Amino acid sequence: MRKLNLLSILAFVALVILPACQQLEPDVFDKPSSTRLSEFLEEIRTTLSSEQYGWTLDYYPGSKYSSVTYALSFTDQKVTACVEKKPTETETSTYALKTDDGPVLSFDTYNKILHAYATPDSKKYQAKGGDFEFEIRAFDKENKVITLIGKRSRNTCTLRPLTKPAEEYFAGVKSFERSITVPAAAATIDGKEIELYIDNGIRSITIGEKDAPKDSLQTVRYVLTENTFRFSKPFKVGDVEFSEWTYDPANETLNGSGITFVKFIPAGYITYEQYLGKYTFYYYNASRSFPVQLVEEEAGLSFRMVGFSTYFEPILTFNGGRGRLDWVKQTIGGSGSLEYILAPWDTNAGYLTWMDEVGLVGSVEDNTVEDFVVTFADNGVWEDHKASGWLVWSMNGDSSAGAVSSWTTATGSYQVPGDLSMQKIKE
Repeated sequence: MRKLNLLSILAFVALVILPACQQLEPDVFDKPSSTRLSEFLEEIRTTLSSEQYGWTLDYYPGSKYSSVTYALSFTDQKVTACVEKKPTETETSTYALKTDDGPVLSFDTYNKILHAYATPDSKKYQAKGGDFEFEIRAFDKENKVITLIGKRSRNTCTLRPLTKPAEEYFAGVKSFERSITVPAAAATIDGKEIELYIDNGIRSITIGEKDAPKDSLQTVRYVLTENTFRFSKPFKVGDVEFSEWTYDPANETLNGSGITFVKFIPAGYITYEQYLGKYTFYYYNASRSFPVQLVEEEAGLSFRMVGFSTYFEPILTFNGGRGRLDWVKQTIGGSGSLEYILAPWDTNAGYLTWMDEVGLVGSVEDNTVEDFVVTFADNGVWEDHKASGWLVWSMNGDSSAGAVSSWTTATGSYQVPGDLSMQKIKE
Protein backbone atom coordinates (compact mmCIF):
# COMPACT_ATOMS: atom_id res chain seq x y z
CA MET A 1 0.00 0.00 0.00
CA ARG A 2 2.85 2.37 0.78
CA LYS A 3 4.24 1.90 -2.74
CA LEU A 4 0.81 2.46 -4.28
CA ASN A 5 0.25 5.59 -2.26
CA LEU A 6 3.65 7.04 -3.25
CA LEU A 7 3.00 6.43 -6.93
CA SER A 8 -0.41 8.03 -6.61
CA ILE A 9 1.11 11.11 -4.98
CA LEU A 10 3.78 11.41 -7.70
CA ALA A 11 1.15 11.08 -10.42
CA PHE A 12 -0.94 13.81 -8.80
CA VAL A 13 2.06 16.14 -8.53
CA ALA A 14 2.90 15.54 -12.23
CA LEU A 15 -0.64 16.40 -13.27
CA VAL A 16 -0.46 19.66 -11.33
CA ILE A 17 3.05 20.70 -12.38
CA LEU A 18 3.27 19.69 -16.06
CA PRO A 19 0.53 21.98 -17.39
CA ALA A 20 2.14 24.88 -15.55
CA CYS A 21 5.53 24.07 -17.08
CA GLN A 22 4.03 23.77 -20.54
CA GLN A 23 2.39 27.19 -20.20
CA LEU A 24 5.76 28.76 -19.38
CA GLU A 25 7.42 27.54 -22.65
CA PRO A 26 7.41 30.17 -25.43
CA ASP A 27 6.07 29.45 -28.92
CA VAL A 28 9.04 28.45 -31.08
CA PHE A 29 7.19 28.75 -34.42
CA ASP A 30 4.61 31.30 -35.44
CA LYS A 31 2.88 28.88 -37.85
CA PRO A 32 1.49 25.35 -37.52
CA SER A 33 3.81 22.58 -38.71
CA SER A 34 1.41 21.63 -41.52
CA THR A 35 1.56 25.19 -42.88
CA ARG A 36 5.35 25.32 -42.65
CA LEU A 37 5.64 21.97 -44.44
CA SER A 38 3.27 23.09 -47.20
CA GLU A 39 5.26 26.28 -47.71
CA PHE A 40 8.53 24.30 -47.81
CA LEU A 41 7.19 22.00 -50.51
CA GLU A 42 6.05 24.96 -52.59
CA GLU A 43 9.50 26.49 -52.21
CA ILE A 44 11.02 23.22 -53.49
CA ARG A 45 8.55 23.17 -56.41
CA THR A 46 9.44 26.75 -57.36
CA THR A 47 13.15 26.01 -57.09
CA LEU A 48 12.92 22.86 -59.22
CA SER A 49 10.94 24.54 -61.99
CA SER A 50 13.05 27.70 -62.10
CA GLU A 51 16.32 26.24 -63.41
CA GLN A 52 16.83 26.91 -67.12
CA TYR A 53 18.68 23.66 -67.86
CA GLY A 54 17.16 21.53 -65.14
CA TRP A 55 18.97 19.34 -62.64
CA THR A 56 21.30 16.39 -62.32
CA LEU A 57 20.24 13.58 -60.00
CA ASP A 58 23.04 11.42 -58.55
CA TYR A 59 21.16 8.13 -58.32
CA TYR A 60 22.23 5.06 -56.35
CA PRO A 61 20.15 1.89 -56.81
CA GLY A 62 20.85 -1.43 -55.05
CA SER A 63 24.48 -2.07 -54.18
CA LYS A 64 25.01 -4.60 -57.00
CA TYR A 65 24.13 -2.09 -59.71
CA SER A 66 25.96 0.88 -61.12
CA SER A 67 25.26 4.37 -59.92
CA VAL A 68 23.91 6.64 -62.66
CA THR A 69 23.26 10.31 -63.29
CA TYR A 70 19.90 11.53 -64.54
CA ALA A 71 19.08 14.91 -66.02
CA LEU A 72 15.67 16.18 -64.92
CA SER A 73 13.71 19.20 -66.11
CA PHE A 74 10.69 20.25 -64.02
CA THR A 75 7.55 22.28 -64.56
CA ASP A 76 4.90 22.79 -61.87
CA GLN A 77 3.53 19.29 -62.37
CA LYS A 78 5.70 17.39 -64.85
CA VAL A 79 9.25 16.10 -65.07
CA THR A 80 11.21 15.24 -68.22
CA ALA A 81 14.04 12.77 -67.70
CA CYS A 82 17.03 11.38 -69.56
CA VAL A 83 19.96 9.29 -68.37
CA GLU A 84 23.65 9.71 -69.09
CA LYS A 85 23.97 6.55 -71.24
CA LYS A 86 21.17 7.72 -73.59
CA PRO A 87 21.01 11.52 -73.23
CA THR A 88 18.97 12.04 -76.41
CA GLU A 89 16.11 9.79 -75.26
CA THR A 90 13.66 11.55 -72.95
CA GLU A 91 10.35 10.77 -71.32
CA THR A 92 7.89 13.04 -69.54
CA SER A 93 5.63 12.09 -66.62
CA THR A 94 4.15 13.70 -63.53
CA TYR A 95 5.71 14.15 -60.12
CA ALA A 96 4.34 15.02 -56.70
CA LEU A 97 5.61 16.87 -53.68
CA LYS A 98 3.73 15.53 -50.69
CA THR A 99 3.92 14.72 -47.00
CA ASP A 100 4.52 11.25 -45.59
CA ASP A 101 5.97 11.72 -42.11
CA GLY A 102 7.94 14.51 -43.76
CA PRO A 103 8.45 16.08 -47.21
CA VAL A 104 8.62 13.62 -50.11
CA LEU A 105 9.45 13.91 -53.81
CA SER A 106 7.61 11.19 -55.73
CA PHE A 107 7.80 10.33 -59.42
CA ASP A 108 4.25 9.09 -59.18
CA THR A 109 3.39 8.03 -62.74
CA TYR A 110 5.31 5.46 -64.73
CA ASN A 111 8.35 6.73 -66.57
CA LYS A 112 10.46 4.05 -68.24
CA ILE A 113 13.64 6.08 -67.64
CA LEU A 114 13.07 7.09 -64.02
CA HIS A 115 11.55 3.74 -63.04
CA ALA A 116 14.13 1.53 -64.78
CA TYR A 117 15.77 0.47 -61.52
CA ALA A 118 12.57 0.26 -59.51
CA THR A 119 10.31 -1.82 -61.78
CA PRO A 120 10.42 -5.61 -61.30
CA ASP A 121 10.26 -8.09 -64.15
CA SER A 122 10.23 -11.87 -64.56
CA LYS A 123 13.99 -12.09 -64.03
CA LYS A 124 14.32 -9.48 -61.29
CA TYR A 125 11.17 -9.57 -59.19
CA GLN A 126 12.73 -7.15 -56.71
CA ALA A 127 13.87 -4.91 -59.57
CA LYS A 128 17.33 -3.40 -59.15
CA GLY A 129 16.91 -1.88 -55.73
CA GLY A 130 15.99 1.52 -57.12
CA ASP A 131 13.62 4.19 -55.85
CA PHE A 132 10.97 6.48 -57.28
CA GLU A 133 9.97 8.04 -53.94
CA PHE A 134 12.47 10.09 -51.96
CA GLU A 135 12.43 11.78 -48.58
CA ILE A 136 13.69 15.37 -48.85
CA ARG A 137 16.35 15.53 -46.14
CA ALA A 138 18.11 18.83 -46.77
CA PHE A 139 17.94 21.93 -48.96
CA ASP A 140 21.09 24.02 -49.29
CA LYS A 141 19.56 27.26 -50.60
CA GLU A 142 22.87 28.98 -51.25
CA ASN A 143 24.17 26.23 -53.54
CA LYS A 144 20.75 24.91 -54.55
CA VAL A 145 21.64 21.36 -53.53
CA ILE A 146 18.73 19.10 -52.53
CA THR A 147 19.58 15.95 -50.60
CA LEU A 148 17.21 12.99 -50.97
CA ILE A 149 16.94 9.59 -49.28
CA GLY A 150 15.43 6.70 -51.24
CA LYS A 151 12.44 5.40 -49.29
CA ARG A 152 13.23 1.77 -50.15
CA SER A 153 17.00 1.63 -50.58
CA ARG A 154 17.81 4.29 -47.95
CA ASN A 155 20.57 5.46 -50.30
CA THR A 156 21.42 9.15 -50.46
CA CYS A 157 20.77 10.79 -53.83
CA THR A 158 21.42 14.43 -54.70
CA LEU A 159 19.86 17.05 -56.98
CA ARG A 160 22.12 19.81 -58.34
CA PRO A 161 21.41 22.52 -60.95
CA LEU A 162 22.69 22.02 -64.51
CA THR A 163 24.59 24.95 -66.02
CA LYS A 164 24.29 23.74 -69.62
CA PRO A 165 22.00 21.51 -71.70
CA ALA A 166 21.91 17.91 -70.52
CA GLU A 167 23.22 16.43 -73.77
CA GLU A 168 26.23 18.77 -73.66
CA TYR A 169 26.87 17.98 -70.00
CA PHE A 170 26.74 14.21 -70.52
CA ALA A 171 29.10 14.51 -73.49
CA GLY A 172 31.58 16.07 -71.07
CA VAL A 173 31.03 13.27 -68.55
CA LYS A 174 31.65 10.66 -71.27
CA SER A 175 34.81 12.40 -72.37
CA PHE A 176 36.08 12.47 -68.80
CA GLU A 177 35.22 8.80 -68.30
CA ARG A 178 37.18 7.82 -71.41
CA SER A 179 40.22 9.69 -70.15
CA ILE A 180 40.44 7.59 -66.96
CA THR A 181 43.02 4.83 -67.32
CA VAL A 182 43.56 3.99 -63.66
CA PRO A 183 42.31 0.60 -62.41
CA ALA A 184 44.18 0.98 -59.11
CA ALA A 185 46.23 3.60 -57.31
CA ALA A 186 48.27 4.05 -54.14
CA ALA A 187 49.26 6.80 -51.71
CA THR A 188 50.74 7.24 -48.24
CA ILE A 189 48.33 8.56 -45.59
CA ASP A 190 49.35 9.00 -41.96
CA GLY A 191 52.51 7.00 -42.70
CA LYS A 192 50.57 4.00 -44.03
CA GLU A 193 50.49 2.57 -47.55
CA ILE A 194 46.95 2.90 -48.89
CA GLU A 195 45.68 1.20 -52.02
CA LEU A 196 42.45 1.72 -53.90
CA TYR A 197 40.79 -0.26 -56.68
CA ILE A 198 38.29 1.30 -59.05
CA ASP A 199 35.39 -0.83 -60.20
CA ASN A 200 34.20 1.18 -63.17
CA GLY A 201 31.47 -1.37 -63.90
CA ILE A 202 29.41 -0.47 -60.83
CA ARG A 203 31.23 2.81 -60.14
CA SER A 204 32.68 2.09 -56.76
CA ILE A 205 36.11 2.21 -55.16
CA THR A 206 37.50 -0.18 -52.59
CA ILE A 207 40.12 1.45 -50.40
CA GLY A 208 42.24 0.56 -47.37
CA GLU A 209 45.70 -0.37 -46.16
CA LYS A 210 47.85 -2.47 -48.47
CA ASP A 211 47.40 -6.22 -47.86
CA ALA A 212 44.69 -5.55 -45.26
CA PRO A 213 41.96 -8.20 -44.77
CA LYS A 214 38.90 -7.76 -46.94
CA ASP A 215 36.54 -6.93 -44.07
CA SER A 216 38.64 -3.91 -43.08
CA LEU A 217 38.37 -2.22 -46.49
CA GLN A 218 35.86 0.47 -47.38
CA THR A 219 33.72 0.40 -50.50
CA VAL A 220 32.35 3.77 -51.59
CA ARG A 221 30.19 4.48 -54.62
CA TYR A 222 30.58 7.44 -56.94
CA VAL A 223 29.20 9.24 -59.97
CA LEU A 224 31.28 11.05 -62.57
CA THR A 225 30.93 14.73 -63.40
CA GLU A 226 32.70 16.45 -66.29
CA ASN A 227 35.94 16.51 -64.29
CA THR A 228 35.55 14.75 -60.91
CA PHE A 229 34.65 11.58 -59.05
CA ARG A 230 31.81 12.62 -56.70
CA PHE A 231 31.20 10.17 -53.87
CA SER A 232 27.84 9.09 -52.51
CA LYS A 233 28.95 10.20 -49.06
CA PRO A 234 32.11 11.62 -47.47
CA PHE A 235 34.48 8.97 -46.11
CA LYS A 236 37.67 8.94 -44.10
CA VAL A 237 41.00 7.19 -44.51
CA GLY A 238 42.88 7.81 -41.30
CA ASP A 239 42.31 11.46 -40.47
CA VAL A 240 41.75 12.52 -44.08
CA GLU A 241 38.20 12.98 -45.33
CA PHE A 242 37.28 12.70 -49.00
CA SER A 243 34.10 13.76 -50.80
CA GLU A 244 35.36 14.39 -54.34
CA TRP A 245 38.44 13.59 -56.45
CA THR A 246 39.89 15.14 -59.56
CA TYR A 247 41.84 13.14 -62.13
CA ASP A 248 45.04 14.20 -63.90
CA PRO A 249 45.18 12.27 -67.19
CA ALA A 250 48.71 13.46 -68.01
CA ASN A 251 50.15 11.95 -64.83
CA GLU A 252 47.41 9.33 -64.29
CA THR A 253 46.80 10.41 -60.71
CA LEU A 254 43.73 10.89 -58.53
CA ASN A 255 43.75 13.93 -56.26
CA GLY A 256 41.66 15.02 -53.31
CA SER A 257 42.03 16.66 -49.88
CA GLY A 258 45.72 17.25 -50.54
CA ILE A 259 46.43 13.56 -51.27
CA THR A 260 47.71 12.24 -54.62
CA PHE A 261 47.01 8.62 -55.55
CA VAL A 262 49.42 7.24 -58.17
CA LYS A 263 48.36 4.60 -60.69
CA PHE A 264 49.55 1.01 -60.55
CA ILE A 265 48.49 -2.11 -62.45
CA PRO A 266 47.41 -5.06 -60.27
CA ALA A 267 49.13 -8.38 -60.98
CA GLY A 268 47.43 -10.37 -63.73
CA TYR A 269 45.13 -7.51 -64.74
CA ILE A 270 42.88 -8.20 -67.74
CA THR A 271 40.60 -5.54 -69.27
CA TYR A 272 36.91 -6.02 -70.03
CA GLU A 273 37.62 -6.03 -73.76
CA GLN A 274 40.34 -8.68 -73.39
CA TYR A 275 37.87 -11.05 -71.74
CA LEU A 276 35.48 -10.94 -74.70
CA GLY A 277 35.91 -13.91 -77.02
CA LYS A 278 36.10 -17.69 -77.32
CA TYR A 279 37.48 -20.13 -74.74
CA THR A 280 37.98 -23.77 -73.99
CA PHE A 281 36.19 -24.40 -70.69
CA TYR A 282 37.77 -27.09 -68.47
CA TYR A 283 36.03 -29.01 -65.69
CA TYR A 284 36.40 -32.21 -63.68
CA ASN A 285 39.94 -31.27 -62.62
CA ALA A 286 40.76 -30.09 -66.15
CA SER A 287 40.28 -33.60 -67.59
CA ARG A 288 37.24 -32.64 -69.70
CA SER A 289 36.27 -29.59 -71.71
CA PHE A 290 33.76 -27.85 -73.97
CA PRO A 291 33.79 -24.57 -75.96
CA VAL A 292 32.23 -21.36 -74.61
CA GLN A 293 32.23 -17.71 -75.52
CA LEU A 294 32.04 -14.58 -73.35
CA VAL A 295 29.82 -11.98 -75.00
CA GLU A 296 28.77 -8.55 -73.78
CA GLU A 297 25.79 -8.42 -71.42
CA GLU A 298 26.14 -4.89 -70.01
CA ALA A 299 29.04 -2.97 -71.51
CA GLY A 300 31.96 -2.77 -69.11
CA LEU A 301 29.96 -4.53 -66.42
CA SER A 302 29.08 -8.13 -67.25
CA PHE A 303 29.26 -11.03 -69.71
CA ARG A 304 27.04 -13.90 -70.82
CA MET A 305 28.70 -17.29 -71.16
CA VAL A 306 27.36 -18.73 -74.40
CA GLY A 307 27.70 -22.50 -74.81
CA PHE A 308 27.54 -23.40 -71.12
CA SER A 309 24.02 -24.79 -71.61
CA THR A 310 21.29 -24.77 -74.23
CA TYR A 311 18.79 -23.82 -71.49
CA PHE A 312 20.49 -20.78 -69.99
CA GLU A 313 23.57 -18.57 -70.21
CA PRO A 314 25.34 -17.74 -66.91
CA ILE A 315 26.12 -14.10 -66.15
CA LEU A 316 29.64 -13.22 -65.03
CA THR A 317 30.39 -9.71 -63.77
CA PHE A 318 33.60 -7.79 -64.37
CA ASN A 319 35.53 -6.48 -61.39
CA GLY A 320 37.07 -3.45 -63.06
CA GLY A 321 39.36 -2.57 -60.18
CA ARG A 322 41.10 -5.91 -60.16
CA GLY A 323 40.51 -7.12 -63.71
CA ARG A 324 38.77 -10.28 -62.50
CA LEU A 325 35.53 -12.16 -63.10
CA ASP A 326 32.88 -12.68 -60.43
CA TRP A 327 30.58 -15.69 -60.95
CA VAL A 328 28.01 -16.12 -58.21
CA LYS A 329 24.78 -17.99 -57.48
CA GLN A 330 22.05 -16.80 -59.83
CA THR A 331 18.49 -17.43 -60.92
CA ILE A 332 18.38 -18.99 -64.39
CA GLY A 333 14.67 -19.79 -64.88
CA GLY A 334 11.74 -21.53 -63.29
CA SER A 335 8.55 -23.53 -63.64
CA GLY A 336 5.35 -22.86 -61.71
CA SER A 337 6.30 -22.16 -58.10
CA LEU A 338 9.84 -23.46 -58.65
CA GLU A 339 12.83 -21.19 -59.13
CA TYR A 340 15.78 -22.67 -61.02
CA ILE A 341 19.20 -21.55 -59.86
CA LEU A 342 22.83 -22.15 -60.68
CA ALA A 343 23.97 -23.27 -57.24
CA PRO A 344 27.56 -23.19 -55.94
CA TRP A 345 28.82 -26.69 -55.17
CA ASP A 346 31.60 -27.84 -52.87
CA THR A 347 32.54 -30.84 -55.00
CA ASN A 348 35.06 -32.11 -52.45
CA ALA A 349 32.67 -32.20 -49.49
CA GLY A 350 29.48 -32.78 -51.48
CA TYR A 351 27.57 -29.69 -50.25
CA LEU A 352 25.66 -27.07 -52.20
CA THR A 353 24.27 -23.69 -51.21
CA TRP A 354 21.68 -21.22 -52.44
CA MET A 355 23.03 -18.25 -50.50
CA ASP A 356 23.40 -15.04 -52.50
CA GLU A 357 26.92 -13.80 -53.32
CA VAL A 358 28.51 -17.24 -52.88
CA GLY A 359 30.46 -18.37 -55.92
CA LEU A 360 33.73 -18.19 -57.77
CA VAL A 361 36.23 -15.52 -58.73
CA GLY A 362 38.15 -15.90 -61.98
CA SER A 363 41.67 -14.50 -62.14
CA VAL A 364 44.62 -14.59 -64.53
CA GLU A 365 48.17 -15.30 -63.45
CA ASP A 366 49.94 -14.49 -66.72
CA ASN A 367 48.42 -11.55 -68.59
CA THR A 368 51.31 -11.27 -71.04
CA VAL A 369 49.95 -13.90 -73.43
CA GLU A 370 46.92 -13.81 -75.72
CA ASP A 371 45.80 -17.34 -74.79
CA PHE A 372 45.67 -16.56 -71.08
CA VAL A 373 44.09 -18.95 -68.60
CA VAL A 374 41.29 -17.88 -66.25
CA THR A 375 41.36 -19.97 -63.08
CA PHE A 376 38.22 -20.06 -60.94
CA ALA A 377 38.44 -20.31 -57.16
CA ASP A 378 36.08 -19.93 -54.19
CA ASN A 379 35.30 -16.26 -53.48
CA GLY A 380 35.46 -16.66 -49.71
CA VAL A 381 31.82 -15.86 -48.92
CA TRP A 382 30.69 -19.41 -48.05
CA GLU A 383 31.72 -20.12 -44.48
CA ASP A 384 33.07 -23.62 -43.72
CA HIS A 385 32.97 -24.62 -47.41
CA LYS A 386 34.65 -23.78 -50.69
CA ALA A 387 32.76 -23.56 -53.96
CA SER A 388 34.47 -25.36 -56.82
CA GLY A 389 31.67 -26.33 -59.25
CA TRP A 390 28.01 -25.80 -60.12
CA LEU A 391 24.66 -27.60 -59.91
CA VAL A 392 21.41 -26.76 -61.69
CA TRP A 393 19.00 -26.80 -58.76
CA SER A 394 15.43 -25.86 -57.94
CA MET A 395 13.99 -23.92 -55.02
CA ASN A 396 10.44 -23.64 -53.70
CA GLY A 397 10.58 -20.39 -51.82
CA ASP A 398 13.41 -20.78 -49.33
CA SER A 399 13.33 -24.57 -49.48
CA SER A 400 15.45 -26.85 -51.65
CA ALA A 401 13.36 -28.76 -54.22
CA GLY A 402 16.06 -30.91 -55.82
CA ALA A 403 18.13 -31.14 -58.98
CA VAL A 404 16.81 -29.98 -62.34
CA SER A 405 18.16 -32.97 -64.25
CA SER A 406 16.38 -32.02 -67.48
CA TRP A 407 18.29 -28.72 -67.73
CA THR A 408 21.61 -30.14 -68.76
CA THR A 409 24.80 -28.18 -69.22
CA ALA A 410 27.49 -28.83 -71.81
CA THR A 411 28.79 -31.58 -69.54
CA GLY A 412 25.69 -33.62 -70.47
CA SER A 413 24.42 -33.37 -66.90
CA TYR A 414 23.00 -30.84 -64.45
CA GLN A 415 26.38 -31.08 -62.70
CA VAL A 416 29.55 -29.14 -63.52
CA PRO A 417 32.23 -30.66 -61.30
CA GLY A 418 35.34 -28.60 -60.43
CA ASP A 419 37.98 -27.44 -60.39
CA LEU A 420 37.14 -25.01 -63.19
CA SER A 421 39.20 -22.95 -65.61
CA MET A 422 39.09 -21.71 -69.18
CA GLN A 423 41.72 -20.81 -71.74
CA LYS A 424 41.33 -17.98 -74.23
CA ILE A 425 41.51 -19.04 -77.88
CA LYS A 426 43.72 -16.91 -80.14
CA GLU A 427 41.84 -15.47 -83.07
